[in-house]
Amino acid sequence: MGSTMPDAGDQSRLRQLNERAVLAAVRSAGEVRVAQIVEQSGLGRTAVEEVLASLVTRRWLVEESPAIRGRGRPARSYRFRAEAGYVVGLDIGAFSVRGVLTDLDGQMLASRRQSVTPETPRLERLAAADEVVAACAREAGADVWAVGVGTTGLVDAAGTVVRANAIPDWAGTDLAEYFGRSARLVVVDNDSQLAALAEQRRGARGGTDMVFLHAGRRTGLALVLDGKLRRGAYGAAADMSALRGVAWEAALEHLHAVVPAEVPEMDKAERAFAAARGGDRSAVNAVRKYARAMAVAAATAISIVDPRLLVLGGAFSQSADVLMEPLAAELDRLCPRVPELRASSLGALCVALGAASLALEAVDEHLLARSRGPLPTLAATSLDSPTR
Repeated sequence: MGSTMPDAGDQSRLRQLNERAVLAAVRSAGEVRVAQIVEQSGLGRTAVEEVLASLVTRRWLVEESPAIRGRGRPARSYRFRAEAGYVVGLDIGAFSVRGVLTDLDGQMLASRRQSVTPETPRLERLAAADEVVAACAREAGADVWAVGVGTTGLVDAAGTVVRANAIPDWAGTDLAEYFGRSARLVVVDNDSQLAALAEQRRGARGGTDMVFLHAGRRTGLALVLDGKLRRGAYGAAADMSALRGVAWEAALEHLHAVVPAEVPEMDKAERAFAAARGGDRSAVNAVRKYARAMAVAAATAISIVDPRLLVLGGAFSQSADVLMEPLAAELDRLCPRVPELRASSLGALCVALGAASLALEAVDEHLLARSRGPLPTLAATSLDSPTR
């Protein structure tokens, strides 16, 4: 008769699955007790305790000192070592390069910004991005496991910029290959797509259908439908930059025209919003003209997908107090039904935060997914890489 005992390979695979089930239960709950892990993972207590001991030894989990209350053995609790690794999210734009560093739970620990111009040569823009990554890592004293990159323009699935109207020499830049020289994992996407991802994860949580209006010195749209970011077949979902009826670039001139010529271009829109806030009639009128152009594209997306929510995001969301009212008025004129309007709280960091979220997804997929092999042993400090 054949043996019914599982072979060594089956046992090894079972241990790997148990490890990831327990790790997922602890990570999702924060600090959690053994009994709760047993309940959430569906494993027996003996199996859970064996896995916990192994994950503590390999420095994925930390056993917290239990509080002593009354008689009996105090309950042990465990937490996920979010500080075991870090990711950087980059926003590479025409006028600036921003970066944020987060731990494995998405907690932002550092941020950096460097100014550039649309005419900054490609290699100098990439060098600025390198310095932003390095500065974030130095500030947090952290080893970077993955880099997420958001950038203006159309980005293909391989991480190459296919089209970029805002930066003359940016099309053809292989960002995945460039950052892959120094980072273990690299993921790349369009800036508006990643701003919407950040809003879904950190801002307008609970919204399953959302149109995201990315308003700044560059403008874009992105869609979240059924709780998922929709990139489209070629990464161009909601990209209306080539449509003649969408006068986004010309709309900025309304704001610039009411600001003294000597004001730097990168500060002109903010100065116009400030003037409108102060009651300047020409500035108020300029903001209304700008809002009218934004509303045309937003209304097109609203009419197609009928979302519950429209979020005004990007750097200009910080001026929502003067921009939201004229935007709402224009949408009311254009749309048969206007969704709930909300201003993002993420401001100019929205793209970098979305890029960090994308990088965290890559870490989960490549290291923590149930389909992967055994979890590596982490180095003694968070400054080092996982070792196998």
